[in-house]
Amino acid sequence: MQPFYERKDEEFRCFFSADMTFPAHLHHAAELIFIQEGSLEVTAQDQTKTLRKNEAALIFPETIHSYLTQDFSRSILCVFSPSLAKGYYHLLCKNQPKCPFFSSPASDADLVSAFNRMLQYANQSPSISGAWLNLILAYLMSEAVLVPRNNQYRTDIGYQIISYISNHFQEPLTLDKVARELHFNKYYVSRTFSGRLHCSFHEYINRLRLDYAARLLRETDRSITEIWQEAGFESQKTFNRTFLSCYGTTPSGYRAKPLP
Repeated sequence: MQPFYERKDEEFRCFFSADMTFPAHLHHAAELIFIQEGSLEVTAQDQTKTLRKNEAALIFPETIHSYLTQDFSRSILCVFSPSLAKGYYHLLCKNQPKCPFFSSPASDADLVSAFNRMLQYANQSPSISGAWLNLILAYLMSEAVLVPRNNQYRTDIGYQIISYISNHFQEPLTLDKVARELHFNKYYVSRTFSGRLHCSFHEYINRLRLDYAARLLRETDRSITEIWQEAGFESQKTFNRTFLSCYGTTPSGYRAKPLP
């Protein structure tokens, strides 16, 4: 599983992902996903759809979304700053689609090719990859029905919890602290995790921290000690145990494993 948690200093990232499962999260970037093989359950804007081969989803900024692979999935994921979307910046920031899913983009073979080219040039030439991104957006935005974004979503407890944790997961966090900072009852926050996010508070925090640590393991030569500390784990023992449970290998083994 390729880690993908968006860094705040990152404007563009495109990569291949296998068997992706990731809990509800949000960030300031937009996100584009295209299914190459298998199927992937995508939830965004309180809508859920199982996407299959050659189907896509476009997630607008500040939108809660999640991914779940039931069997297997092979997909292309692009996380990008709205500022890279050229003529679509204001549309991405001030609107949202009635439906974020695109059921039959394969009707245009050029679009399928564009996703593959965007991935191909992601590491070789980000500027060329970005040009393919804008071509894809031109196609999808012409198909999308956009409506003005209602900022009332910011008052939703789920949004507030996910937004707060997304910005603070590297810090020492407890259920009590999150509830206190957001002025909610901690039992109400706990029920939100079990009822809406379908996991416990600690499981959710650890998933964000693990994904962040996995990216540092892949993309930097920093020591494992530095990485687990920056990711927010309280000890290397906890980090190693949690990492092994999620990825099926140790942090050092994960770093040494070739990319898919």
